[in-house]
Amino acid sequence: MNTPKSTVIYHSADFDGIFCREIARKFLGESAEYIGWNHGDPLIKMPEEGTVYILDLSPDCLDASQIQGKYWSRIVWIAHHKSSIEKYSTPPYPPINGYRIDGVAACRLAWQWFFNETVREVMNDPAYLPDKHAFVQRNVKEPRAVRLAGEYDIWDKRDPDADVFQYGLRSEKLDELWPSLLTTNSAEERHRGWNVVTGLLKNGELLQRYQREQDASVITHNGFDLEFDGLKFLACNAARFNSHLFTAAIRPEHDALFGFCWDGTQWKISLYHAPGKEHHDLSKIAVKYGGGGHRGACGFQVNSSMLPWSHLELMENIKIKMGTAGAPLFPVHTLGNAKELPA
Repeated sequence: MNTPKSTVIYHSADFDGIFCREIARKFLGESAEYIGWNHGDPLIKMPEEGTVYILDLSPDCLDASQIQGKYWSRIVWIAHHKSSIEKYSTPPYPPINGYRIDGVAACRLAWQWFFNETVREVMNDPAYLPDKHAFVQRNVKEPRAVRLAGEYDIWDKRDPDADVFQYGLRSEKLDELWPSLLTTNSAEERHRGWNVVTGLLKNGELLQRYQREQDASVITHNGFDLEFDGLKFLACNAARFNSHLFTAAIRPEHDALFGFCWDGTQWKISLYHAPGKEHHDLSKIAVKYGGGGHRGACGFQVNSSMLPWSHLELMENIKIKMGTAGAPLFPVHTLGNAKELPA
């Protein structure tokens, strides 16, 4: 009798999810099916048989007809997003197998789930998995690359290499590097993996320096203050952004950061903590508008008719804050690759 094929559904939009995919591949091999998914993609129909791993996502990625108890026994859910953990931890949803800790990146959880020798000996009994304190204190056995990718994803700023490593990952095609990035075996293999990470960090330092200059130019020219949902945000419309975009223009009065763009069909909005304002739970705002994520990094997507402000009100607010009331919305050269904002 053939064993049903496993399916791995992973978050395709960031390196936390991509590391999850490669960790699962290292354990499951090529016999599994790997499906990337991002928010806004068509919902996924679960296969009729086999284990389904949902990594760095929530069951919201599944077809609505399958978000019910009879499918739960085949799901292994590994994730760390506060809003989705809370949603699926209460009735009417039954308990789901897996490993979830708010504040620990999914790739670090996935490594322990698949490769913690003690856990394997007791058939993946979660009671033998590390708790949050162990991860925070780095008292877990894991590859250096997994730790750096994971700490970046949850805004753990203790090791500056975590930020640099993200740039390094974007500097190379990683297909041939995964075996070295994901090893804790022999001393020779660990040494080779350490050298690969060190090389990526060198590349990342150069890219980070360039990107900081670009970000400073964008935010100082196009950033503006926005009062939204009771908080004062430093906001910016840009084609691509993360929390680093805002660094050069953050002031003490900013409660949080607000990046947004129009992708041709809908508004994509991301919210981030401002330094020293980590007490704000931004995920509650994201959930209010149909999204989710972490306390300090989350987002939502809406069309023009669902915006919590009108387009013209927002544009007039931008022009007033920038001292350009009555002027064209933006000169073409400030838009970069962003879509033209809809009227």
